[in-house]
Amino acid sequence: MDRKELIKLKCDFLINGLRLNDLRKDLAMQSGWDETRAKRFLPAELKLPKEVFVQVRENPEANFRLRIIENSLVVQDRAGSIICAADFVSQPPFAFEKTSDGKMFSDIVVYNGTCNLNFTWNYFCDYFRTKTACRFCNLTPAQDFYPEENITNSFKNARQIADVIEIAKMYHADPKAILTRGTPSDKNGLGGTIQILEELQKRFGFNGHNDRTKVLFTISPTTNINDVKLMYDMGMHSVSFNFEVFDKGYWKAIVPGKDKYIGRELWENSLIEAVKYFGEGRVFSAMIAGLEPAQTLLEGVEWCAERGIIPIVVPFSPETGSQFEGFRPPTYNWMMDTTRRAADILLEKMPVVGTEDYWQNEAPICAECFTGGFLYDIVKENAGLTNYHSGHSLSKMKITGVEKDIISLN
Repeated sequence: MDRKELIKLKCDFLINGLRLNDLRKDLAMQSGWDETRAKRFLPAELKLPKEVFVQVRENPEANFRLRIIENSLVVQDRAGSIICAADFVSQPPFAFEKTSDGKMFSDIVVYNGTCNLNFTWNYFCDYFRTKTACRFCNLTPAQDFYPEENITNSFKNARQIADVIEIAKMYHADPKAILTRGTPSDKNGLGGTIQILEELQKRFGFNGHNDRTKVLFTISPTTNINDVKLMYDMGMHSVSFNFEVFDKGYWKAIVPGKDKYIGRELWENSLIEAVKYFGEGRVFSAMIAGLEPAQTLLEGVEWCAERGIIPIVVPFSPETGSQFEGFRPPTYNWMMDTTRRAADILLEKMPVVGTEDYWQNEAPICAECFTGGFLYDIVKENAGLTNYHSGHSLSKMKITGVEKDIISLN
């Protein structure tokens, strides 16, 4: 399969999931796993050939399944034909280390692909208490539905987060990370963001625009638009204020808390204000494909791209514990068509995303390691960019000072 076909396969996995029951039997019968351990096994993500990475979403009715055949992991279709090889994604070498206060890294961070550190530093969202939660979200209820080995709901403090990034810097000079949280109880405040920025600034420092630690903060804007400048002045590298849905009618219905406590006009103005400070390509906004018509979603992609904002397009997945539990995701054909059109808009309006320089030196996320969507896979494929991960894979070996200088120059 060429890479275009593998990206299509990634879309199918995200929409329709994967069958895993046969894999669990294989692990017990062929790989010597304890039966109890095998039954509970739920891989977070999968590596397909040609550096295509995808989240794993289990579905017993999926089109494809994972099997172990002759000691190799493969993807099979419904007829039992092998479609391609696959691999589970290994954790980085520092995954089993501890923070300075004795917390296991596994309780602090999850890893996306081979590049991205992913922190959810607070699973509490006060919109659930006020019954204004985003309809598709299960952030706070998730702790009641998922086993501990798949999700860690404890609060992560600033020192713990900085400890992980500091160790990661021993394996890559410029690691990338995503930080996200729920909405704090005051709803309009920064809720821990300041403390994390203070710790990062103390630990790593920065002198200007280009030497900041590559962390994308996925948060809500506050009612004080001047907080955008405050976050930039404190050293934030990138920020994402997520629309979730772009159409204003759907916005009011699907994200009622954001509408009530922040408001659509201030949300838009905060994004525009952020570009003034962070610059083109360092401000993001996610939109969940399948919650609104393709036309308005693509209008949102265009609105963002025309203003220097990178849209994040991910397919809707009905989550256990959310108000949309039991709804259906978008169809494969709709998702592929909509994402292709979004990629065309993004490349036309923001040609910088079609350059290797952007993904290597500016982007706070790795295109290949963004496993919950495939917009950036298509963007890079259409732009002819073949330097997958853009030199950002976390090394299996610690790097010396000389190697750090070389990586930084490259």
